[in-house]
Amino acid sequence: MGAIGQLARFVTETKIGDVHPDTVDHLRLHLFDTLGAAIVGGATAEGKAVAGLVEDLAGPGSIVAAGLPVRTSPPLAALATCAAIRCTEIDDIHMESCTTPASIVVPVALALAQCRPQVDTNDFLAAILVGYEMLARLGKAASGPVILYRGIWPTYLSGAFGSAATAARLLGLSGDETAHALAVALTLTTGTRGRITGLSSRWLTLGCAAQNGILAALAARRKLRGDLLLLESDWDKTVGIALDHEQLLDALGDSYEIDRASIKPYCAAKQTISAIDGFVQLLDQERLDPAAIERIVVAVPKHFVSMIDQAEAPAYRQASIVSVQYQLALAAYHRSELLDVLRPDIHREQEFRALMTKISVEADESLHSYYPRAWPSRVEVYTPSGKLTREVRHSKGDPSNPLNWDEVNHKLWSVVRGIAKRSSVDRLASACQALGAGVPLADFLTAVSDATQEVDD
Repeated sequence: MGAIGQLARFVTETKIGDVHPDTVDHLRLHLFDTLGAAIVGGATAEGKAVAGLVEDLAGPGSIVAAGLPVRTSPPLAALATCAAIRCTEIDDIHMESCTTPASIVVPVALALAQCRPQVDTNDFLAAILVGYEMLARLGKAASGPVILYRGIWPTYLSGAFGSAATAARLLGLSGDETAHALAVALTLTTGTRGRITGLSSRWLTLGCAAQNGILAALAARRKLRGDLLLLESDWDKTVGIALDHEQLLDALGDSYEIDRASIKPYCAAKQTISAIDGFVQLLDQERLDPAAIERIVVAVPKHFVSMIDQAEAPAYRQASIVSVQYQLALAAYHRSELLDVLRPDIHREQEFRALMTKISVEADESLHSYYPRAWPSRVEVYTPSGKLTREVRHSKGDPSNPLNWDEVNHKLWSVVRGIAKRSSVDRLASACQALGAGVPLADFLTAVSDATQEVDD
């Protein structure tokens, strides 16, 4: 049996009752975190643009696109919700693959569950679990943390594959049909992300990967075939990406990649988060006056430098999220805005800009040795009294330094305040936490719809 066949068997045979309860609880927590991203993502300019595009394409339908005031078909609902989630930069990240699996598999599961009343809660949870596993494993096998800096987007490369796994499970496909769905999905992406500024179309691109996975599964259900030996033939050569088959298949089902994912504590590129953590520790523990800081050196793994070293005032929201200079200045002067996804106003006041200009970024080989299992930083702050240093290898939200339900609930409410009602967010939290343990799938889907539709006054 080829690699695709082995993966298809895992997708069809995994039972949520056989999965450790801690892993299932992690899954529920990541689901809740992702729904928060969907709600606030629908309020961004990018989310609104994609919602309008979906209405242009299909008009009204019956399936709620979570986070958006849109009802449409399942593939387009998944597309729209995926785009809304990913544009926020507060969704989770699987570090060893450099992918954001929940942004793909959760929208697919939500869209298909609404039109499949026969799906039970355990199958819904299993569909998210196996989709997450397939997406992260393909990204890891493709060396996602390395190819990202070649201009290849690991989540986009793996997105249709993870989406197809989730869709196949929810559609109840056989093992053979699931294998063909995965094979078809592998042909539907290039991984190319491009360099786009302003109101970026890249979120639409990723949404198309979520949609394509559903199309691949629906095609397989209609007996359209894919190449089941694609991964053993010329896929590496054709795509130009070497694939480590051991990473793809090793210990499949013995443990789960969702347990190795990080939940973000800030609206920030993951590459900046350990630096934010280190700087916040120094500010609070040393009672630093930001105005008295002479300079700051941020040391990171070599791959990060050019991405996060953005000392100029950002011209738009997304640029502020990537710039470590901007994020550290927020930590110093407007800390609550580290969880402001919308960022309608970019700070340019004198003291804020002055601190940004004092921050430099450099590569450190000793930190690079931890990457990608950890995404560390070392922050050196120079003051008139001397140098202060903090090194953070595992930032808040990482598997070894996890956020709990209360912390994620606080994060979610911080980002959706003014968008969703508190009562609907509380109901959503309760529904997620008890999903499959007292809360049926229908009640959960109602809570998702309510949190999307009940706008804060």
